[in-house]
Amino acid sequence: MKKLLLTGFALVAMMATAQNSWVAQATNFAANFGVDEIKIVDANTAWTFAYDGSGAGTYPKVVSKTLNGGTSWSARPVSGLASNALISDITAIDGNTAWIATAPFSSGVTANGIWKTTDGGATWTKQANAYNPANAASFANHVHFWDANNGWTSGDPINNKFEMYKTSNGGTTWTAVSGALAPDNSDEFTYVGMKDVQGDDIWVGTSIGRILHSADRGTTWTGAYSPVLDFGGVITSGSSGHLAMNADKTHGLLIAVDGAAAGQTLSAALYSTADGGQTWDPVTPTGTWYFGDVAYVPGTASTYVTTGINFNNNAWLGSAYSTDGGLTWNSIDTGEQRGKVAFLNPTTGWAGQFSDGPGGTKGILKFSGNLALATSEAGVKSNLKVFPNPASDVVNITSNKKIESVVVIDLSGRVLTAAKGSQVNVSSLAKGTYMLQVHYGGGAVENTKLIKK
Repeated sequence: MKKLLLTGFALVAMMATAQNSWVAQATNFAANFGVDEIKIVDANTAWTFAYDGSGAGTYPKVVSKTLNGGTSWSARPVSGLASNALISDITAIDGNTAWIATAPFSSGVTANGIWKTTDGGATWTKQANAYNPANAASFANHVHFWDANNGWTSGDPINNKFEMYKTSNGGTTWTAVSGALAPDNSDEFTYVGMKDVQGDDIWVGTSIGRILHSADRGTTWTGAYSPVLDFGGVITSGSSGHLAMNADKTHGLLIAVDGAAAGQTLSAALYSTADGGQTWDPVTPTGTWYFGDVAYVPGTASTYVTTGINFNNNAWLGSAYSTDGGLTWNSIDTGEQRGKVAFLNPTTGWAGQFSDGPGGTKGILKFSGNLALATSEAGVKSNLKVFPNPASDVVNITSNKKIESVVVIDLSGRVLTAAKGSQVNVSSLAKGTYMLQVHYGGGAVENTKLIKK
């Protein structure tokens, strides 16, 4: 059961607002190719690779990089890969040296491997000892390098252990990780590119909602269940999750999405951890936040950015930031789809969009602003109103945004009832305080408190 999370939703152009905004840059990918994982090396240097957003179902083998902060991006194909190979992940230490993980998207030649470039992506060489080419069960999902010598890679379970390797010589040779965990059941695997790394710590989400954590660069591992049912939606349709850990390695945010598949009722919840991801507590945020992706902003105490992705609705998309660990959200922009997001520091970050072709002007969005100077004051308001509140039966919701659905959630994060449109019946609920979650479409969410009398 192999898995790719990204789908062909069309991204639209940048719309700047106020002090913080996004500026479109050209990745020079083919038209409708989107941005997958983003690796930022420094303020000038960043790498990314493409996925096919046209709906054609192809797996492009092309990377793009910038050496001047995104003023220009150079896109190059990765030569030498098997015809059935896809790029799973990317990491880099400078503008010349980078690694990619590859895996098969169809049966045939075993396409797993770690590939390295030392000439800026002009040529790539497959490295030895990682992912046995004779093992058809291998599927490489992640790769990360801390420096020119020390790296880690991981894939799906084989022989009842997640397949993992480490290197201390730049990938010349790789050694299997003896401390890798066993899957909890036959449905557990990990997803392409889905990881978070802070210092020596690594976190990876799985298909049954576990978060695998290593505090020693991948040598030993622990696992703990999270509120997410399935980080990629292969085992539990309509479920997904996004994780961003703080640089202190104990605090972080988790987004859990359920009901995103056709015919289901969509709900999204935000959780925080104070113990490195072992346990998660529900957050009741104010302001509009998004569940397309989430990133911690290095160099800040507790600033995060969320982006909105399109669930077949181009309305009310955008991005937002929080400077208080997810409690209060402020708008960066609205009405525009934002994909994968990554930050280096409060002034340097990128988010994904779709390319308008080689020589065009779009493909990736550069952040413009300074989140170190941002505050948690109210951003662009939705004028959300709930009445009556306290309520005994039917609750009405109004906003200056189009309301698509309303979900009532208890203080433990459990969904109790949901309704399409701007009304919800709460007559069956016990007296008490609840969270009312309003969905504006496309990933925009706003929460407020509701009292049932």
